[in-house]
Amino acid sequence: MSRADQYAYSTTYIRALRSRLLSADLYEAILKAKDEHDVIRLLAETSYSKYLFEHSGKQFDLITLDSTIFQDYYRILQELINMKTTDEANQIFEIILKRHEFSCLKMVMRFVVSRAPPEESAQLIIPIGRYTSEYILGLLKSKDLHQLFSDISDSKIREIALRVLPECEEKNSTLPVEMLGDKFYLDSLWNIVTRLENLDKDATRDIVGTEIDITNITLMLRGKNLGMSFSTLRELVIPIQYRLNKEFDTALEAATTNESMHALSVGQYGETILKVITECENKQTLLPLEITLKRLLVEKCSKTFLGYPFGVGPIIAFLYLKFFEAMDVRTLIMGKRERIQENILYRLLLSIPR
Repeated sequence: MSRADQYAYSTTYIRALRSRLLSADLYEAILKAKDEHDVIRLLAETSYSKYLFEHSGKQFDLITLDSTIFQDYYRILQELINMKTTDEANQIFEIILKRHEFSCLKMVMRFVVSRAPPEESAQLIIPIGRYTSEYILGLLKSKDLHQLFSDISDSKIREIALRVLPECEEKNSTLPVEMLGDKFYLDSLWNIVTRLENLDKDATRDIVGTEIDITNITLMLRGKNLGMSFSTLRELVIPIQYRLNKEFDTALEAATTNESMHALSVGQYGETILKVITECENKQTLLPLEITLKRLLVEKCSKTFLGYPFGVGPIIAFLYLKFFEAMDVRTLIMGKRERIQENILYRLLLSIPR
């Protein structure tokens, strides 16, 4: 069977779904909405309508909102897994799902460190895949990180977590586990990408490679904020540099977060970093940089559709765009509820169509 035949149905499926992504005009209209109920009304003709309709005119909490707006994304991801296109594509979709499960675990870890009430914390985490409501609540009841890590069902993640437990306890942070978990999954994803055929490899490699670079940049800078040493950070970062070069090594060795950002500003991502470096320094936050880098990934994904249509690249690109769009919908609804100004809300969005 030819590659075009293998991807024929999934390509048609994604093309149809892509046509339902929110338009630039709708984004603009939502930004001008008077409140969250107006946002839901504007979403009435979109893929979110059947999930949000029951909340029209009602007040709803963050967990209800999250489980509602991400429902369509998770449904699509599961359908792609069930399609059985190629072995490599299925492995990629499975890793994407496992990364979402790992995001659940990240939240669990943070709540355990902060000693938040388990029952209340469980209401703030969206169950996904193997992370059912019952499993999440059980993990949240852990008395400390050692018990939590020991109870992780995934043997590889359990091994990773227990290995860096002393570092987590010393820093009173779960960032070392988060970094190693991201490293494991993105490294696994990269290994699959390198086995793809050439037509499929280029587009997929550009998306995954860019995400690896962005992940390395953001996690390294967060580690700098925590005061992690060069040797620790060197062990935790993903050992893959797609477009990053010597500037990343210089940034790793820098004494402070600001010095690291300046080192990165002369490299492949320099133009992107220079847009927000002053704001990050003045406000002492990495959020503007993280948003700007994610927007760069959105641009990469959007350009993927200009190339060869049959392959896993366009499918991954759509999944990323759909996920970022769902994050934007959440930001817009909550932002309108909190009466955040339009210009400020705009700067928090990730995937506004051009």
